[in-house]
Amino acid sequence: MVKGLKNEILSAEVLGVEGKLRPKVVGKISWSSVPGTVFMDVPVEALDEYITVLKLKLNGPLRLYNGAGGFH
Repeated sequence: MVKGLKNEILSAEVLGVEGKLRPKVVGKISWSSVPGTVFMDVPVEALDEYITVLKLKLNGPLRLYNGAGGFH
């Protein structure tokens, strides 16, 4: 799950593992500046014992939401 990402995700994958992930944005309201939450199902066989790293290709430089709610 990724919260606060204002960018569009062009591609997503588990670093060092073949195959692409399919990001799904949930909770984005068209009239609000608050980004939705991005969910990605990572296959169990792609999980690392210590840490799993996701590689995201974004549509530009990283932009994070820094507001205080949905009505700004």
